Amino acid sequence: MKKLLLLLLVLVSLNSCEVYQEPSSLSLSGEYVIDKITMLSTENTTNSSGTIYNMGTHYVNPYDILPMDDIWVGFTRWHFDYSVISLYPIQQGNGTTFWQRQYFYSVIRNYNVYDLGYVQFYVNGSVRTFKILDDGLESLTLQTTGLWPYSNMGPNQIVTLHLTRIGP
Repeated sequence: MKKLLLLLLVLVSLNSCEVYQEPSSLSLSGEYVIDKITMLSTENTTNSSGTIYNMGTHYVNPYDILPMDDIWVGFTRWHFDYSVISLYPIQQGNGTTFWQRQYFYSVIRNYNVYDLGYVQFYVNGSVRTFKILDDGLESLTLQTTGLWPYSNMGPNQIVTLHLTRIGP
């Protein structure tokens, strides 16, 4: 009986190993269009309400600042280079794109499989921080770290941006 129990313990310990997964490397570089926005407003209670903005709708938040104050879903484009995020494109006659506003960004990595890190850049004296929820081959999902438009006592607005890659 002791031998059977010992054999069972050995078999269980050999089969209960955790599979190691490499943290994925981020590939933010490219041009994206914002094709969906989800805004979740959580009160200081258990009630929460959410709004989804799909292609063709206009997201306006008078309490937020650039670049999150005015977005045409399906038309607003962002471009990530290795260290620069570019906003507000103007298409030139020769086929090139002129980006009106450019900001240096940094990626704050957490180096594990479950948390890809944060994108952070400075705009007009304020810090914009987005949590990277997903970084796929053709998509990118970013989430704001929250906004309290009526002070810390009011609702907390969390905005999730779903971006689709449209260029190199």
